[in-house]
Amino acid sequence: MPTLKHALALCIVNRLLRPFSDQADAKFLATIVVAIEGLADAIEAACEVFLHGDSRTGNFPGGRNAVVEQITEPKKQRALLARAQEPKALVLIFRDEKQVPYQIREFADVYHVIDELDPRVVKAAIYQAFATKVSFRDAQFIAKQPLDDFLVAFRSGRPVERSLRLLTEMDEKRQAAARRTKSIRLEELHGYGQAKLWGLELARDLARYRRGEIAWTDVEPGLLLSGPSGVGKTRFAEALATTCGVPLIHGSYARWQSAGHQGEMLAAMREAFEMAKAAAPAILLVDELDSFESRTIGDTHSRTYTRQVVNGFLECLDGAAQRSGVIVIGTTNHPEMIDPAVLRPGRFDRHIALTLPDATARLAILRQYIPAVIPSSQETRLTDETGGMSGAELEQLARETRRRARGLNRAVVADDVLACLPETQVVPPDRLAILSIHEVGHAIVALAFGRTIESIRIADRYRLDSGQGFDLGTVRLENAGPRRTARSYHGDICVALAGVAAEIELLGEHGDGASGHPDADINKATYLATLVEGVLGFGETLVVEHSRFDYDELSRLRLRSPHLWARVDRLLASRMRETRRIVAENRSAIEALAAELTVRKTMTGTEVSEFLKSAAYVVAAATEFAEENRDDTSARQPRLERVN
Repeated sequence: MPTLKHALALCIVNRLLRPFSDQADAKFLATIVVAIEGLADAIEAACEVFLHGDSRTGNFPGGRNAVVEQITEPKKQRALLARAQEPKALVLIFRDEKQVPYQIREFADVYHVIDELDPRVVKAAIYQAFATKVSFRDAQFIAKQPLDDFLVAFRSGRPVERSLRLLTEMDEKRQAAARRTKSIRLEELHGYGQAKLWGLELARDLARYRRGEIAWTDVEPGLLLSGPSGVGKTRFAEALATTCGVPLIHGSYARWQSAGHQGEMLAAMREAFEMAKAAAPAILLVDELDSFESRTIGDTHSRTYTRQVVNGFLECLDGAAQRSGVIVIGTTNHPEMIDPAVLRPGRFDRHIALTLPDATARLAILRQYIPAVIPSSQETRLTDETGGMSGAELEQLARETRRRARGLNRAVVADDVLACLPETQVVPPDRLAILSIHEVGHAIVALAFGRTIESIRIADRYRLDSGQGFDLGTVRLENAGPRRTARSYHGDICVALAGVAAEIELLGEHGDGASGHPDADINKATYLATLVEGVLGFGETLVVEHSRFDYDELSRLRLRSPHLWARVDRLLASRMRETRRIVAENRSAIEALAAELTVRKTMTGTEVSEFLKSAAYVVAAATEFAEENRDDTSARQPRLERVN
């Protein structure tokens, strides 16, 4: 097997020169700038293998008329241009982009700057070097680390899992050092809404507590932050600690579990809480809180393990609550998966859901990270084309912008931002109208089941870049509360199916965007229906299976049990019939609100309510479903009633 560095270089070169792999007589010019220190020699060797062959790889046999040259010191421009005119395949490798004549850059068949590693390349290189697969998420993490750290951590003969753990620990130390030298304050954050207000009030309360003006019992000691990846949950905790002037202690299920067996995990967990107590007042950040799953889920062995871990965590939480000066902040992508006992009052008293930044916040974030004046004439385009981007993605955009300006050897200007924006495509008007109907269908059915709308949004442009999964439309609902019943689950299934139902009722058929990935509407409905029928005892039978609350496990549960599959199918069909009846009875309201959304693009829950009120519509609450005859069309359904 090749060394890791050699495998990495081969994977990079194969991706860059692949168009010429079957053209033995191709006389191409490739210019590669290797801006990653320590990689240029390996890239040169990999190019030689690609062009001239290697008995180990089976690449091209010898005889190809090709030259690979690494420019290690400044050369006269005329000599480089003369070399570029030679009738042979030529690969020029530079270490400094400033040394590249513009002709060799602009007229090259391939021009590429290697200034960061592609996660796909990292994943492939590790497999070539060690015959071991790593996840794409791990590859993304590895790609961000210094090359020498990566290569030394992943030594030949060392288990890949241990290499990854060592690299993670080094990264955590580096991040901690960076936080000590440069920390952002909560006041400087944008797009955090209620979380920011809560944090600023906490900072004031901590100051009062330190001055002896209030008791610790008057300080709110716990917060649950939920939201999708990239919205900045960890950054919020870091900024909050800086503003409060207190240390931040990091912890997570995965970090504690990496300590070893269960006893060592519980010891590591207790140590983190003890560190927070010793440093009080202090903030303890617990990431991945959804890893502390319900103790009723799983087989006998996994339930025993989960119960002991969750009980240990609850013991630590209660111990922190009894010791003045410790604020515990938990973060999660999936609050519904957390064991209910973790969320009881006195542990995490408040739950705030973070959302993607709105237009104003996106502009403020860009201004914070990009040292350039953004003229008002370009604000609209920037906010439109960054719609759906998280704070982390906006930071990435800022980095790309600064990198572009550095390559041009000048300060950042507003045009650099526009040039680095992801390529977008305008949504056609007919597609926009369908999007509006779909999202309004979700909203109306949610209102009928007593849910509160935070916002509805559709996008009139979509991104063409990598599979980042940019949503063209979303309806955000307030959290349903900690106690979930059969009725709430059935209502959530109807809400998930409502977009499809609206398309069927108003347009005659639905499109193909409602399934195919875990966050798609029909997938969500299937997930919820499987919980109802197979896990929670809310379905046709009280016989349940012990299972984890994840999509893959529930999919396997359905595959193993044809009876469960049939019950889920019946429940989905029943909920779809009911949802279509709700939509049909409120067709005029959906059409009116959809037309309004098509114009506005974004509406808050308050604006939705005001629009419905101005149009003389009110929402009638849903009836209890448990005893209803699902085929009895005379049964009263949730509906919007027109007030004459």
